[in-house]
Amino acid sequence: GVMTAAAVVYALAAIYLPMLTMMMGMFWPVFIALVTVREGLRWGVLAAAASLILTMLFATPVTGAFFVLSFAPTGLVLGALFRRGADTVRALTGGALASLAGKAAAAGMMLLLFGLNPFAMDVSMANETMDETLAMYRSLGMDEAQLEETRAAQVLELFVLMLPALFLGSSVIEVTASFVVLRKVLVRLGIPTKGLPAFTEWRLPIFFSYLFAFSLIGIYWGSTRDISWLYQAALNGYLISFIAGLVQGLSLVQFLMKRFNVSSFIRIIIYIFIALNGFMTQIISWTGLFDIAFDYRKKFRERQ
Repeated sequence: GVMTAAAVVYALAAIYLPMLTMMMGMFWPVFIALVTVREGLRWGVLAAAASLILTMLFATPVTGAFFVLSFAPTGLVLGALFRRGADTVRALTGGALASLAGKAAAAGMMLLLFGLNPFAMDVSMANETMDETLAMYRSLGMDEAQLEETRAAQVLELFVLMLPALFLGSSVIEVTASFVVLRKVLVRLGIPTKGLPAFTEWRLPIFFSYLFAFSLIGIYWGSTRDISWLYQAALNGYLISFIAGLVQGLSLVQFLMKRFNVSSFIRIIIYIFIALNGFMTQIISWTGLFDIAFDYRKKFRERQ
């Protein structure tokens, strides 16, 4: 009962702080997962159902239902896997799939009841907003060349094409954040759990290297042969593999900095430089993709 009440209060805070809804929503599954770990899946489902009803009562029914349906499956699956002692990879994979299923169920509810797709972005509407903004700047005397430079229609269209990959990425971030917080809470409660390996030892599957290569081919064929579905699929594959390579590359950088005893201050400066420099970010991602295939850390240890 206490965890259900806390989940409802937290959900209401997330709903009424729209700028923080997604950020706070990432940690909401921890409430349901904790009940599931301690008492079992049946009580986890009951806590989620009670949270759904109370959130719909205190907030608007549509908003409450959309929020709880989006995040509750992550908590239920993550809690059930923790209770069974599943390893880290299985827990993260199962939680990510549950997160995707929850978002799809919430979107299906919105589409079925109101004909609205909350994950769709209307490019024409965004372009109209951009045109109105440019017209205001034009009335203020801004140069036409500058107006054309500020136009972001192509960026908006690219963003819409990459929504599936961004959707998948948000699910991975959500389950990882919930995993880390849930594990810390369980450790404080004296419940043994398996944690993430050290960041310097992270090694992603070689699938991402192949995905990157095939995505480049798909982008070329899709753009030159005007195959829109191939271009969109390859673009999403490129984004997924790019992010995976970036994570692997940062793990390699952290390994090298620890190996050569780089001070914490210099590490922070290097990470800030990588974050602010797009070209360097790309280099780190490519390096990570090659590291997935060739395992530079293993070669470095053998040479040592």
